[in-house]
Formats: sequence, structure tokens, C-alpha cells
Amino acid sequence: MRFRIIGGRRFHNISNSEYFIPNDDEEADRLIRYHDAIKDIWGGLFHSPVEEKLRQGARVIDFGCGAGAWILDMAKQYPNSMFVGIDISPIFPTEFPLNVEFIEYNVLDGLPYEDASFDFIHQKFMAGAFTEAQWEEKVIPEMTRLTRPNGWVEMLESDNFISDGNATNRISKALQNFFTSKGMNCRIGEEIPCLLENTNAFSEIKNKKKTIILGKKGGKSGEETLKFCTAGLSSCRIFLSANMNIMPEHYDALVETFSIEAEKTTSCYNQYRICGHKKI
Repeated sequence: MRFRIIGGRRFHNISNSEYFIPNDDEEADRLIRYHDAIKDIWGGLFHSPVEEKLRQGARVIDFGCGAGAWILDMAKQYPNSMFVGIDISPIFPTEFPLNVEFIEYNVLDGLPYEDASFDFIHQKFMAGAFTEAQWEEKVIPEMTRLTRPNGWVEMLESDNFISDGNATNRISKALQNFFTSKGMNCRIGEEIPCLLENTNAFSEIKNKKKTIILGKKGGKSGEETLKFCTAGLSSCRIFLSANMNIMPEHYDALVETFSIEAEKTTSCYNQYRICGHKKI
């Protein structure tokens, strides 16, 4: 009973996780395809000043690694470092380098590593995985515990859609309502710096924001982002259509209109890259 099949898609079956995106092969492909777009948007795989340490040899962990695209890219570029990917869903690649390890584990249960085990902790797009209380009481404390003095944590998060389009605004409102109903915050990227500050364990906390234009107006990365978002919205049709009190087929039409609107109006959303330096 590790999984649930809902609407023909496979989901996790873990009671203390609110994550509502599928964990099947289709979702793995979606995450892998978007990986290169993220690199283009941000000009690289990370922003923390850990380049030299990675070349020398560091221990790195990726919370919520998904299909492992970031881990594999990093492992190839930094063969002297060791990389661990953690996720509740086993959609990991079956072949990977010797300096990579993938583990099926729930961060909320506490990870099986000693204090100060990692030089660099990475995490992205987990706003829909944790409640606000879990961020404050579980996720940030676990990152703090596992980061070595002089190490770094880095998180990448997105907020809700901004648009003049009616369909996009309906979806944006539905996402906001759904997140609120689950105790989650779809704008957690703006709050993470304060959560890091409150630990009194981090310095040099930085939060860089980029506005991502969806569709052709945003260039190649905008087109890829629109595909990523459209597929993501389609994958959670059962939950969001129920939250909106509409039939799933009506929700499908709304998502199709969302994609069309992005090319006719200026639809966008913000991404936040947060870095924190563990005090010595």
C-alpha cells in the first residue's frame, strides 16, 4: 500500500505528507525536462559559494530529489564529491555514477544521518509538500542539524500565477484555496529567509527573486516553463477540480485555456533562490 492510483495516475500513500503531485513515470519525465530550463533561468545549478569545496570533495544532499536530474548533473561536474538524493517517491534513475546514492525516505521523519553530515543541502519546489508548521518545526530544523559549520543550504521555490487572464486567475485562486485548506503556503519562498534567521544558526542569508514569463514571450525557458506548469496542473486535476467544485473535464478545459492565455497575455510567476551560510 505504498501507492494510490487516482484518476489513472500514481500517488504516494504517506499519511504525514501533503504532497499532491503524482510520482509515476510521467511525472519523472516532466521534472527531467524542466531541469535544463531551470539552469537557463538561473544561469547554473546553484548560487551558493561552494564551487571550490565541490571540486575538492564535499558531501551533498538533495531534499526531495524527484527523478534525480540535479543530482546526476552535479555528480558529473564534481566527481570528487558525494551526492545523496532523498525522496518519498522512488522515481530515481536505475543507473547512476558511483558518487551518487538515492534513498527513499521522508524528511519529516528525520533523516538517518548524524549531525553536521553535509557541506551543502539543496532543495527545490517543495511548497506543495510541507505545511507551514512542518517547514518551521521539521524541515528547517533538519537542514540546520545536518549542515556542517561553514556549510550552505540552498532552496528554490515558486509562488502563484500572476495574469490578466480569467482562466489563469481562477486557477491561481483555486491553488491558493487548496494550499490554505492543507495548511500550506504557496508563497513560502518569501518566508524561508525568516525561518533560517530564526534558527540563529545561519548568516549571509540571501533571497534572489526572478520573474518567469510563461510562453513565447519568456523565450525558450518561458516556453518550457509553460509546458511544465500546464502538465503539472493537469496532473492534479482530481484534487483541484474537487476544490473548485467543477467536473474534471471542465477543469481540463480551464487548464487548456490557461495555456492559451499565457501566449495572449503576460502570465508569469516568481521564483526565489534562498541561500544560507551555517555559522562556524
